[in-house]
Amino acid sequence: MKLPKIPKLRLPFLKGRKGEEANPGGEGDDAREEPVEDGAHDGIEADGIEARAPGQNPEAADAPSRPKLGRWARIKRVLGLLGISLLALLVIGGTGGLFGWLYMNADHTTARRDLLRPQLTVDILAADETPRPNSSASASVPSDGHVAGGQTAETGAEGTQAPTAVERQDAMSGGVQLNPIDPQLHEERDELILPIVSLDGRKVWTDYARPFDQDDRRPRLAIVFINLGLDDSVTDMVIEMLPGQVTLSYSPYAPDLAAKLDRARAAGHEVMIDLPMEPLAFPRDDPGPHTLLTSLSTVENLNRLEWVLGQAPGYVGVTTWMGSQFTTVEDAMMPVLESLKERGVLFLDSRDSSRSLASELASSIQVPRAFNNRFIDTPPSRGAIDRSMQDLELSAKQNDFAIGLARPLPITISRLAAWVPALEARGIAVAPVSAIVDRQSIR
Repeated sequence: MKLPKIPKLRLPFLKGRKGEEANPGGEGDDAREEPVEDGAHDGIEADGIEARAPGQNPEAADAPSRPKLGRWARIKRVLGLLGISLLALLVIGGTGGLFGWLYMNADHTTARRDLLRPQLTVDILAADETPRPNSSASASVPSDGHVAGGQTAETGAEGTQAPTAVERQDAMSGGVQLNPIDPQLHEERDELILPIVSLDGRKVWTDYARPFDQDDRRPRLAIVFINLGLDDSVTDMVIEMLPGQVTLSYSPYAPDLAAKLDRARAAGHEVMIDLPMEPLAFPRDDPGPHTLLTSLSTVENLNRLEWVLGQAPGYVGVTTWMGSQFTTVEDAMMPVLESLKERGVLFLDSRDSSRSLASELASSIQVPRAFNNRFIDTPPSRGAIDRSMQDLELSAKQNDFAIGLARPLPITISRLAAWVPALEARGIAVAPVSAIVDRQSIR
């Protein structure tokens, strides 16, 4: 018996798979590619998109079509990031610098404000004490300078006369008078007044020195204020608040320098001149247009030296101003020291650099010399100044001689005005620089 033929069923959803199994290589009816439309050629479809080969990774095919950054675009992006980073650093650094400045200058600002603030001292009376009459409340001062009761305007309620300006000056100078300016110790050339050794052998460093008892066997400590004369109010503060034993060194750039030296000498102060020299950080740190430089010739440096020395008479010597580079170069220093020796001027090495050769070179050719042991107000705070003064006291007691350099800052003036008078009670003689010349041991 012949069975009936079963009809073949075609399932649409198996069509693709059946074709793949039947023709793995992609040939056959089910695997035939659809015909491309007109206009397609060389593997590029009509819509402009590159055709993929069979089995090709779609991501690999798409990769070339992704946009790439050009060279200048990348540079701009890097520069933008650098700019943002720099701006952030400036903001952070500026804020930190502001707080640092405020921290370092707090004592300085407070001290200057306290010094400039008017002060009034009021005596507290005991229980059984009666107040003195106030002459200004009970009498008026007519134009002739006399008040009721026969008192003059300068006479107190008890008939005592107020100290005159000359008396106050004598009190600050300790009654010491410096020698007047001697024309035999100077020569005038090209509007300069230059020091010279007189015909009888006198020199400015001894003739204009503040008198000091050389038989005094107490340890000697010299205090030198440098860079004076540029701020008149601060310079006047130094003269009025500190005793005449303190040495004052003036900037050669100070206006009306001769008159300022005269005023300081009248108050009993031994005076010096700052000698600007090249620092390591030159020209970022610039001591001024007449700075002695290692890059200049010997003649040029000696011309600048003469300009500094010729600004005004009456000083005993020079103090190196900066000079952390110049004082370390023997060829530059030696001609300067020889000129100072010929003119009878003493040399004070501020030792702005621990590598300074200036003191050793000066000793080798017998230039009257001294050197700084410590900068008193670095940093300029009350605590640092007090510690510096304690160290200088100890150095003077151990070595018999010491010198400290100070800047004209209100905080420094205030602390030294309280400290210097107390040194005498502690067995230390406050001496001018001339009293310590050639006394310090270099080694």
